[in-house]
Amino acid sequence: MHAEPALYTIRVDGHLGATVLSAFPSLSAEQEVTQTVLVGFLDSSALYGVLAQLEMLGIDLVEVSRSSPPCPSAQPGPTSPA
Repeated sequence: MHAEPALYTIRVDGHLGATVLSAFPSLSAEQEVTQTVLVGFLDSSALYGVLAQLEMLGIDLVEVSRSSPPCPSAQPGPTSPA
């Protein structure tokens, strides 16, 4: 389990209104045709809290995905003259 915050995308069925979205202040929301997509940086504890809240509210979960941050070693660094 990852303790450090990571970027999560949580997709749920239906359009969530402003009142329900206020239960998830750390997430941004985007409405799609038949779903709502919640996105934000969460640690494992916060992720489980969001999932529990979705269940408590009776919201159908479609998908949860975690985006891996880019590897620091893959970033181009300064080059020294030859």
